[in-house]
Amino acid sequence: MACNQSFVGFEEGRSITCPPLFKGDSYFQWCHQMVFFIKALDFDLWEIIKEGFVEGPKKKKNMGSKDMGKAKLNVKAMHTLLCGLNDDVSKKVSSCKSAKEM
Repeated sequence: MACNQSFVGFEEGRSITCPPLFKGDSYFQWCHQMVFFIKALDFDLWEIIKEGFVEGPKKKKNMGSKDMGKAKLNVKAMHTLLCGLNDDVSKKVSSCKSAKEM
């Protein structure tokens, strides 16, 4: 079932699989909901957003396993954040290099 669909006779509520959508207003409410959504999805995702990720070597073969794990978490966190933004807002953060920067 897609995130924007609901069962007949039931009001649409929050989803545990789709992040809350930020449309450009009520940022603090969205942010609060997004923090819980990300922590519930994967607590390490929240840590990479909070702490930040400094990009290391560009080539995969030059990355250690710890750096590779952090790079994967950063990309997953960025994707999760982008899924919670409408098109207008996502264009504003599309050039960011890390989830923390977003």
